[in-house]
Amino acid sequence: MPFPRFLLPFLALATGCAQGSSGALGQTDTTAACPPSELVCAVAGIDAPIAKGAALPIQVSVTSEGASTPPLSFASANPDVFTIDDARIHAQAPGIASMLITMEGDLVVDFLHVWVAEADALRLHRVTNGGLQTSPLPAAMEMLVGDELTLVAAPHRGPQRLFGELDAAFEADPQVVLMLDEGVAGSRRIVATAAGETTVTVKALGIEAAVALTVLEVSP
Repeated sequence: MPFPRFLLPFLALATGCAQGSSGALGQTDTTAACPPSELVCAVAGIDAPIAKGAALPIQVSVTSEGASTPPLSFASANPDVFTIDDARIHAQAPGIASMLITMEGDLVVDFLHVWVAEADALRLHRVTNGGLQTSPLPAAMEMLVGDELTLVAAPHRGPQRLFGELDAAFEADPQVVLMLDEGVAGSRRIVATAAGETTVTVKALGIEAAVALTVLEVSP
């Protein structure tokens, strides 16, 4: 006779990871698989809503003492708010829903409330040589021929930055800059190739952001 779905707390006490979000039962730790450039995400865990239309890869581990991580599955309590596929949360609509962390037999070992919010702004950040993101870029910047600039688009709602990888489209004058897709979602490496002016325009989630670039050539 199959067992019904129920909560299965572990007997051992749990300790949470400082870099993730502990489940409501304290049995697991969920961390956003964010790039190292997103320092706030890497340090604080999932401490903000996911942007509607974005996807957030996650990593989940069991934090109970004396137990290794068993085979885990993830499910959304409300697929209208978000779905989960291959350890990626896909934000569907604004709201809150529980992410159920289960074992074989649909045994729920923990759950985590996940917020989804609709972004109202898209802001561009520069990634430094050390791999960290700076504050949002100003409306205009200057570069020298040969300079490189790595940009990443981040969704915001009001003053709050939202989580999630974006399917962003970048546009600029190819006669002035070269844009390289290095496989990081919502990011491009900009290489200044010739003197001139161009506007780098980024579109994602139905929102547009731009930065005006002036490329200067140093006279010998």
